[in-house]
Amino acid sequence: MKSLLPLLLAASLLAAEPPADDLRKLDARELHNRGTRRLAEGDLAGAEEALRASLGRDLDDLRPPALHNLGHVRFGKGLATLGGKTTADVTELSIARSYLEAADADIHDMQDQITLLDRAKAANKEPDYVPAVAALGQGIDTYRTVKKLIPKEEAMLAKRAGVVAAWTRSVGDFRGAHELDPRDAESRANADAIDELLRALARETRELAEAVAAQRRKQDELREVIKELIKRIPDDKLPQNAEGDGEDDENFLPEDRQKPGSGSGKREPKAGEEQKMTEQEARGALEGLKNEFGRKMPAGEKPGADGGGKAGKPDAKKGKDY
Repeated sequence: MKSLLPLLLAASLLAAEPPADDLRKLDARELHNRGTRRLAEGDLAGAEEALRASLGRDLDDLRPPALHNLGHVRFGKGLATLGGKTTADVTELSIARSYLEAADADIHDMQDQITLLDRAKAANKEPDYVPAVAALGQGIDTYRTVKKLIPKEEAMLAKRAGVVAAWTRSVGDFRGAHELDPRDAESRANADAIDELLRALARETRELAEAVAAQRRKQDELREVIKELIKRIPDDKLPQNAEGDGEDDENFLPEDRQKPGSGSGKREPKAGEEQKMTEQEARGALEGLKNEFGRKMPAGEKPGADGGGKAGKPDAKKGKDY
């Protein structure tokens, strides 16, 4: 990337800059110099604001350098989004593809086990559940990993879309600068270089989007095969991860095979962990307390009448019913 254009008025460097809110008080040249200085300092937002304001003053001789430096600003924004790299992290795409392959392998393994279990039962033989349980457990793990991975990949896609938008504008700025000043060979070279980066980024982004869409389809396939294999395995042989360990884990067991309370995704509290009651549970507990402590003594019976203690005073104050 070629360097930004120099400040046009060195004398303006000596003057104190007015607050950002007073940009409207600056003329086109002062705005251009402020924007260029901000760009050199790494303040991309401030640079863009000032350079755009300079272009708004519509001073012809300043338009080419202002566009040139705006090209640097917008390229810098995309670069910052990618963490200082000129290309997206290809490992994102590699990870997505690797889990697609893993899901495919798990689906085939589970389908093979379904076939083997069905053949054994048709021949009145005791099925070998060990490999089936292992395949099922692996398939469920892959399913849950892909489920958690997809939102992260979609966030990456959104991030890349922002970079593509910023770099597209950067190319437009550089080309505009070169059209207004054909002597500005740096602008043309920068536009060509960013165009090449854009093509590579767009290709990788498109491939990642396709991989995410394929993961969603593969996730649905995994779910169906998992449920089919579960139908063929007795409850006492199912892997522990079939029900899930947390609220975000999908319970693959049909309702008639779920343990009490497992269908809601509610997990058992750990030792020492605060336990929370539902509103219904709280009302039931209060009603129980009311029945226990608010009940009256049978007629004619006095506390302690069995000799186990002193009789209570007749004028003893009755406690409040809850």
